[in-house]
Amino acid sequence: MTEAPEHQLATEIEGSIRAVPGVTALFRTGSTVAKLVGAGADLVRGSRGADPLVRLELTPEGPRVTAALGVRAAVSSVETLERVHLAIETLLAAHGLSAAEIHLTVVHVNGTQ
Repeated sequence: MTEAPEHQLATEIEGSIRAVPGVTALFRTGSTVAKLVGAGADLVRGSRGADPLVRLELTPEGPRVTAALGVRAAVSSVETLERVHLAIETLLAAHGLSAAEIHLTVVHVNGTQ
């Protein structure tokens, strides 16, 4: 079975985010209930963590990307977010897309390791 284009693109976006210096982790986005339902679905399918942690919604206005990040304390969170934003825009442009919205949230700051 082939992956849906949306799932494949979300996976590529996740990879591009993880490659940005200063990013230490990605976290599941959404409400607590949505996270629990997603985790439960993963367990039932036996595909724990198979879905990308990046939320991608393809709309008529363009893709909407939502990601929750962990960042390194020794690096500016703002600079890291700017690099992540650029990485997402660059990847979307390579697919002939222009983002309608990119929503990034820092949810964790790692110590100086």
